[in-house]
Amino acid sequence: MDWDWESDEDETYTAYHEAGHAVVGCALGAQIDRVMLSQASVYDDLEDDLPRRFGDCLVNWGRVDPNHPWQQQRELLTILAGPIAEWLYREEDADEIDVTSWHLDWQQAEQCVRTMHADTERQRRILGDAISRLKRLIAEPPVWPAVAALADELSLGDPIDGERVAEIVRFWWRRSGF
Repeated sequence: MDWDWESDEDETYTAYHEAGHAVVGCALGAQIDRVMLSQASVYDDLEDDLPRRFGDCLVNWGRVDPNHPWQQQRELLTILAGPIAEWLYREEDADEIDVTSWHLDWQQAEQCVRTMHADTERQRRILGDAISRLKRLIAEPPVWPAVAALADELSLGDPIDGERVAEIVRFWWRRSGF
């Protein structure tokens, strides 16, 4: 029997995006409450050139000091991990990441960086350094195989709980000798 399935690129991009948030957040010590793709899109009533997709990753840091520098760094890396994972999956050639595609993530990242430092030039450097670090980190084992495994599971359509995310992260970290 020859099955001809239509590919839904946007759903796959979103799966990698949300998996990036979840895997990096989990690896940095967060409890992932749930990660999922949604059939409805928050963009449905907006401009036609925006993506028709939506996902959600609920990251729970527990009882932490939000003003502690380490916590601010963890949050920034987790926020940016979604766009970077999607960017890597797309195999984009450009050095610059299109911030308009992920404007909600970029707004959160910019807000996070503003709490880290008042100087706008320093904020830009912090953001650039975080993006560079994530590009290298996510592209390599154990992060990339964990992101891909979680994206595959997300593509099945059911929400994934934090316990399953943690299992995937532990599996790939052990397999890579971490």
